[in-house]
This record gives sequence, structure tokens and C-alpha cells, in this order.
Amino acid sequence: MDEHGFLAKIGLTNGESKVYLALLELGTSTSGPIITKSRISRSKVYDILDRLKEKGLISELIRENTRYFQALSPMKILSYIDSHELKIKEQKQAFKQILPIFLERQKSRESEHQIRVYHGFEGIKTLYLEMTNKLKKDEEYLGFSFPAEALKHKSILRMIDNFHKTRAEKGAKAKILCTKHDAVNAAKLKMPKSRFYEYRVSKHPFPSSISIYQDSVATFIWGSIPRAFVIISKETAEHYRRFFNELWKTASKHQV
Repeated sequence: MDEHGFLAKIGLTNGESKVYLALLELGTSTSGPIITKSRISRSKVYDILDRLKEKGLISELIRENTRYFQALSPMKILSYIDSHELKIKEQKQAFKQILPIFLERQKSRESEHQIRVYHGFEGIKTLYLEMTNKLKKDEEYLGFSFPAEALKHKSILRMIDNFHKTRAEKGAKAKILCTKHDAVNAAKLKMPKSRFYEYRVSKHPFPSSISIYQDSVATFIWGSIPRAFVIISKETAEHYRRFFNELWKTASKHQV
């Protein structure tokens, strides 16, 4: 990472980085040489210099009615980073206090019928994180098994396993329905007492790649770029839940 990249990472703009680095090399300087070396226009340079002063990275002195600027010791960067970290911590604490208000507003919106789309592997990871955070103790996750097409990816398998481990640790339950042709899940059926989830094998056909939790129904579409469509509707979730439970009653606990 070069100097510009580092300064950008700690919160300086591109213009601020150019002016600060120019001053390090120039020493005490008027605006003219700073403009030439940093290639920042005169109309912008004074505003940038003022911002750098506010951040405590440069100083200014007036000599014979002329403004001179000087970069302070690079050690001031450490002080700036410390103050930046403190500000972030304060912002984080302040946000924690109002977070329930944001969640309540989102919850009030989710009471309405909504559809959300999650795109790509990162989108799927976000969905699983949301499910993990939402499911509470004694709540139930119901799933129609994923096809081998989805589970052939090790990253997907790890993501699903981590979800179920975290869910189980929170005390939320899970039931998974699969077919007798589902080779990937068949091995897991040999462990019916798994502390993570319970599997059953249905003799009847059912749509695959569907998850039901709380008032939501997630439908996954697999391919080179996976997607998930989530319907947030109490009525729809109850409809799918009844369909799942009817199949569950007649499903076998062992491979047939």
C-alpha cells in the first residue's frame, strides 16, 4: 500500500492526501508551491488546507501578511488515528442506543407483504446472517432440501453448517425434508440424533430449495450466480408451513 492508499484508508480525501504529502516535502510553504506540487487548483487548495488544520495535521503562520503552511510531525498521524478510533467507538455506542428504534421501524414495515431479492454468494451469505440473527429460542426453521447442484460447493456447505450450528446454539429448532434420491443428505440421515437438525425422507415430490422461518419464505435459485427470493408474509409462511408439516407426518426417519 502506498502513502496515498494509507492516507485514504484512515479517512483523508484524495486532495487532502496530495496536499499533506506535498507539504511534507516542501516544509514551510506558501500556497503557490503547494498548488504546483500537489496539482490541486487554487480554488480548492485553501479549503483543503483548512480541513487539514482542523484534523491537526498541518499548521499555519502569517508572516508579512502572507500565509505560510507547514506539515506537522508525521507522528501526528498516530494521534489522528487514535482520535478517529475514539470517534468511531462513540458513534458505535450512540448507534447501539438507537438501534432498537431502527429495528422497530423495519419490523413495522415487514408486517406488510414484501419481497426481497438476494443476489450472488455474498447476497446468500447476508440472507443466512439475517436468518441467524432473527431466529430465537424454540422457534423453528423448516427446509426443503437443496439439490446436489447447490451443495457441491464447499463454501455453500460450510455456510449452511455454520448457520445450523449457530441456530442450534441459540436453541432454535430445525427440520429438513429430503427425497430418497438426495445423495448428499443421505449420509447425514445416518445420524438421526444430530444436535443440529432433524431429517426425514419424503416419498412424495416437493419443491426443493425452500426455507421457511418466522413470517418468511425463501426460495433459492442455484447456478453460476445464485439468488434468493424472500417473501415476507405471515399468510404465505403459514401456507408453506402447513404443506411442509403434512409431508413431514408421512415422511420416513430413515433412508428407504
